[in-house]
Amino acid sequence: MKLRLAVMMAGGALGLQNTVHAQSSVNVYGVLSVGVAYVNNEGGSASTKMLPGTMQNNRWGLRGTEELGGGNKAVFVLESGFSIDDGKSQQGGRLFGRQSYVGLSNDNYGTVTMGRQYDAVYDTLDIMSAPVAAAGLAAHVGDNDNVFGSFRHSNALKYVTPNWGGFRGEASYALSEASASKNNRSFSFGGIYERGDLKLAASYLQLDNPGLAASNNPNGAVSDDYFGAPFVLFHTSPLNPAVGVDKQRVSGIAAGYSIGAARINAMMTNVRYDYKDGTGLRLNNYDLNATYNLTPSLVLGAGYVFTDGKYSGVDSSPKWHMGQLSLDYFFSKRTDVYVFGVYQKAQSAKADIYLFGPSSGTRQAVVVAGIRHKF
Repeated sequence: MKLRLAVMMAGGALGLQNTVHAQSSVNVYGVLSVGVAYVNNEGGSASTKMLPGTMQNNRWGLRGTEELGGGNKAVFVLESGFSIDDGKSQQGGRLFGRQSYVGLSNDNYGTVTMGRQYDAVYDTLDIMSAPVAAAGLAAHVGDNDNVFGSFRHSNALKYVTPNWGGFRGEASYALSEASASKNNRSFSFGGIYERGDLKLAASYLQLDNPGLAASNNPNGAVSDDYFGAPFVLFHTSPLNPAVGVDKQRVSGIAAGYSIGAARINAMMTNVRYDYKDGTGLRLNNYDLNATYNLTPSLVLGAGYVFTDGKYSGVDSSPKWHMGQLSLDYFFSKRTDVYVFGVYQKAQSAKADIYLFGPSSGTRQAVVVAGIRHKF
């Protein structure tokens, strides 16, 4: 549903004869996605449940622009996340927890925005990752690189370039708003290049002292959505679950190419955690996925994700293998139904598929059937 608002500004109390016209628009948009899921091992037990956000997380939002003349415009986005199965707000109960920002845009110089926003890793790599490109939940284990966008950045300033011959770059800095400027801040930069059937992307993200603990400045850039699921495997020290992350660094590259009815994407990301007790963790994620249009309305998707880990300060080298297979049928551009399966096998770690609790062992399998509607 789209709402179009026309705004006219006229001379006021002074009785001015000239009028100034400003063209504005506000769009209401959203995604509704829910499925029935079977998981064979979640904390030691099998279960069947209704699961919100099985294809995309549920949201509604307002996106607006106002033409200011000379190629300039004001822009804003307010986006709220919720669970469709029970109607509860997500992102810590925030009214607009997914995104809330306002800024200025120029056709020649780009866009500057301020507020709660995504980072460059999500903006450039997400669209080529297995769960997005190939329709499923094979997010890199625990979304350790935030390619799936599980946490956002408050107090963020972002600059996005205009399209320069198929290239678009961006940089962001999220303030800690504390006397110690590095106490829970973040910054990122990256770019994406598209030409014909080819897409290339690269990005970097750094978090300093993120999280909820008092010593971490819980009102800083990255707070409550960095805590808990799906991050239970990585956001605390391997020696002490009360000890959090001192620094997290993410770098990634991706490439995608279309050939007729088929598309293939490949991605590699590297994640480094430094914990406050001196231990650390390195993770490498390798993501290969493909789709094929069996008909104009029916899409077959497949993906494989391998995550290779190595702790420092602890003798442990966990690994995760994950496969995904999906069928997605589109009744229209706005409504589709889907079924997919994800299987994960871990080594020296617990299996943990996104949106589910960790397995009691090294294997976990999930089957989901659901519906998605966009407006």
